[in-house]
This record gives sequence, C-alpha cells and structure tokens, in this order.
Amino acid sequence: MSLILSKPIYPCDPVWTLEKLGEALRIDLAELQAVAAVANRSYTKKLVKKDREVFSARPRLKLIQNRIKMAFLHRVIFPEYLTGSLRGCDYVTNAKIHTNARILICEDVQQFFPSVGSEKVKDIWLNFFGFSEGVAELLTKLTTKAGAVPQGASTSSYLANLVLWRTEPLLQAKLADHGITYSRYVDDMSISSEFQLEPAELERIIADVYGMLRKNGLSAKRKKHEIFRESQRMVVTKVIVNKKASLSKDRRSAIRTQVHVLESRIAAGENSIELSKFLDQTSHKVGQLGRFHKNDYRDLLPRVRAAREALRINPPPFITGDNDRWPEAAPPHAPWELGGI
Repeated sequence: MSLILSKPIYPCDPVWTLEKLGEALRIDLAELQAVAAVANRSYTKKLVKKDREVFSARPRLKLIQNRIKMAFLHRVIFPEYLTGSLRGCDYVTNAKIHTNARILICEDVQQFFPSVGSEKVKDIWLNFFGFSEGVAELLTKLTTKAGAVPQGASTSSYLANLVLWRTEPLLQAKLADHGITYSRYVDDMSISSEFQLEPAELERIIADVYGMLRKNGLSAKRKKHEIFRESQRMVVTKVIVNKKASLSKDRRSAIRTQVHVLESRIAAGENSIELSKFLDQTSHKVGQLGRFHKNDYRDLLPRVRAAREALRINPPPFITGDNDRWPEAAPPHAPWELGGI
C-alpha cells in the first residue's frame, strides 16, 4: 500500500522578479531593499525568558512582514497535523488530536527558532514557494535576524510550520499507516496511539523523529522527552488529554485566584494602566478556561465584566510618552493563540 502524504501546499503562482515582489507587497522595491539592508538591526527585544528571546520588529519592517504574511504565508494550505499559530488552530486544537490515547510521546525541539537558519528559510522561499533566487534572497533578509528566524515576528510562526516541509509529511504518513497520530505545535511534537506499543516500536518511532530533526539541522531537547501511559496524567501543550481536553486543577485554581486579586485591587481603589493590562490578561485567561470548563467560566465571566465596567467608569490616567498607550481591550472570547498572528 502506498503512503498518502499530507503536505503543505502553496496554490498560487510563484513570484519571479523583484518588481513583481514589490507589486505583490504594494511596496516600492527600493524601500524593500533599503529595509532589508538594515533588517538585522530592526528588532527590539520583547521578552527574555530562560533559553529563549522574543523580538518585535520595528514599524517599517513590521509593515513589510505583515504584507509578506498576507500576500504569501496566509495562502498556504497546511495539513491538519500542523497547528502552531495558524488561523483556526491553537494549542487546544493540537491537544484534542490526542484525546483518548493509551500511550503518548512528547518531544520538544532544542532552541528551535535560533536553529532555523537563513539557508533553511531561503530553501522555503526558493523551493517550497517556487520563487526565483533573487526574490527568495530578499524575502530571506526580510524574515530573518542575524541568520536565524526571530521568534515573535509575524512571519516566523508560518516559517516554523514550513521548516520540515521536505521530510515531515513522510514521517506523518508512516506513523498514520500504523495507526499512530502525529502533530506539531511549533516546536512541540506529539505522537500518540489508541493501542499499546511494544518497547521496540516506541524506540523506532523516537529514532525516526530524531532522524528527521537531524536531517533538518535540528535536535530534540532530551530533558523534555516524555512518554505517558493511560494510567498517568497525559499532557499535550499543557492540556490534559486522557478522556477529554481539560486544564489541570492547579491552572483552574490560579485563574480563579487571579480574578479574586483583580477584584481586590479594584475594591482598594487602584486605577492604573498596569491594572488595565492585568484586567485584559485576566479576561484572556477566563476565556481560555471557558474552552474546557463551562461552569467555572459562567461563574467568573460576570465578575470580569463587572471589573471592566468599574474601570470604564473610573479609568486610569493616561500618561503621555513615547512608550505609553492605552492597553488594547481583550474581550472574554478573545483569541489566545501563542505567537500573536
């Protein structure tokens, strides 16, 4: 039986000239080239946490990256096993793929974004999209920083989903042919089965995954390697998947505590921009809770709405400054996708 490969597909015509690239992005070619020349210096650090750095592109580059995303990356048709920061998908979508499994393997890619170099990005533009050498070279400069994909840029999560485009479909198809489910959420790889697997088969699956990563210049983070069995709590992208997708008791309790802290700060008369941001963060988490636990959501949602109304009546003072702005309101049902697409 031949394998059925589920590949990402770019269904549009390739771009062959730099002039056509400028037309597709609605930006003058000279502007694209000028921004590309200083792209490495056009980022600010947004977050530094443990072993990762998150960047934000400065306005000129950010505009161009958003145009690249809309003109090309949004048009890619991705297979269902890729769920990272794509429209209609998030970490919950990824987790639900693996509910009711009897065995679960979780792998994490070591230093994923810094390990995806310019040559890999150029290969995506040149061979996946089919663009010309010159177009691929310019797009690579506009979507990388210091020779790697910068985590946080609007184009980066899409490029991350395409990094393994040559080899991942074959791995997924081989696993599916044996009744085994595979998914990847950016750098989190999950493999599950609804029937038990013998130790030798487990070793073969893990070896195949590691081999695929090596072929693409990547490696697994060994300390994140985990194998769960149905007698244990099985967790995929921080969601419990034993019977149905759910949040842990600790996470549910933390969200309830955050709502209580929010109410206490408002009751104490605090009104600050920082509190408004805390309100938006709390609203986001309550919305997240509602995807799994409806009763908890129905209890907490009115309390968050009451807090928002209290701050609307007595808004925090706005302080003028280069970095100051009103926080963007996040409704209870706001999307909570990682990656910020």
